[in-house]
Amino acid sequence: MLGAACSRTAPAVVYPDREIYPVAGIDISSHNGEVDFDAVKADGYDFVIIKATEGATFKDKAFLDNYNRAIEAGLSVGAYHFFRFETSGYMQGLNFVNSINGRELHLPVAIDIEEWTNSAAQPTSHVLDRLNEMIDHLERHGYRVMLYTNKNGYERFVRGNFPGYPVWLCSLVDPPAEPMRWTLWQATHRGKVAGTDHPVDINAFNGSREEWDKWLQAMQ
Repeated sequence: MLGAACSRTAPAVVYPDREIYPVAGIDISSHNGEVDFDAVKADGYDFVIIKATEGATFKDKAFLDNYNRAIEAGLSVGAYHFFRFETSGYMQGLNFVNSINGRELHLPVAIDIEEWTNSAAQPTSHVLDRLNEMIDHLERHGYRVMLYTNKNGYERFVRGNFPGYPVWLCSLVDPPAEPMRWTLWQATHRGKVAGTDHPVDINAFNGSREEWDKWLQAMQ
């Protein structure tokens, strides 16, 4: 589950207001168990972002199966990597590309940058150096990049450092407030979605359905 550190203060259930945010999706990893993606789509969700890798060597065991079944269900599909502060960005990029290479992805590839489970001893400047190294590797392989983080991570790593990159931001209950800029909003870790047996992260796109379609086209 992305952004698990955010969940300590999460209410039981929070959903983005679909009148305001008509495009919504989920993000998952092997921890979510088997997902019926046809049921997810029938429940009104448009996209899924699937964990692929973590650090320099870890590969999510459910990525390939989740990816194949989400594509077959007709969902827009993305992939994410959990970033390790102490690990070479180049090696993390190699791991991520190795898992996603040759697979059709509709969303930019996402790098999950957060302090939860990462070493507090790593200076911000070192983390940013490694993060830029990973981004460079992904872009050299033709991938568009999106950055996932929470409010603390935004302040520490993103603000003022990555102009032009889409940001996927965890902000439980309420949409991210200005001046935080964001494209996707992770609103809850405890969503109930058809086709899932466990609570799941629910996300919203910051715009209309027409803007969503244009964004997906621009990200290809």
